Amino acid sequence: MNIKTTEFNDLYVLEYNSFKDDRGEFVKTIYKDTFIDNKLEWNFAESFYSVSHQNVFRGMHFQYSPNDHEKLVYVVKGAILDVVLDLRFHSETYGKYLTVELSDKNRKGLYIGKGFAHGFLSLENDTIVEYHTTTVQSKESEGGVKWNSFGFDLFIENPIISERDDSFSPFDKGFKYF
Repeated sequence: MNIKTTEFNDLYVLEYNSFKDDRGEFVKTIYKDTFIDNKLEWNFAESFYSVSHQNVFRGMHFQYSPNDHEKLVYVVKGAILDVVLDLRFHSETYGKYLTVELSDKNRKGLYIGKGFAHGFLSLENDTIVEYHTTTVQSKESEGGVKWNSFGFDLFIENPIISERDDSFSPFDKGFKYF
């Protein structure tokens, strides 16, 4: 696994090694020593996965302190356009966002530090996305940012968005999220 820095502190693109043979494919997604060597948290408390149809947008989700967490995201099957928004008020990249395509073809993942909102657009039917978080999800600490309120464009006309995700408040450049 190669860990690539981005312009954002605490946000990394992971490039996984994929081993293919006549049986199929093998990918190691978490390797403690690599995470430790790169000063990244590797002790995950919860794991989830979602299966999405094409044009489904999920996000922009985050957890407030004290239940905020680091998150590891990767695609098991299919493809997504992943988007991460910096909510850390004192960060040089506050209010900026990063998009990265993650897929079963490019075998990239994202390591997202605390203080970011996260979402993704499913680019294919039956896309499976797996997430690992360093804290247990807390209903009381859940937060969200309206998907179309911070300059990000989905580039599709009719995204499929849950009522909950569509009801999040718009991003407020003056609000101190973290």
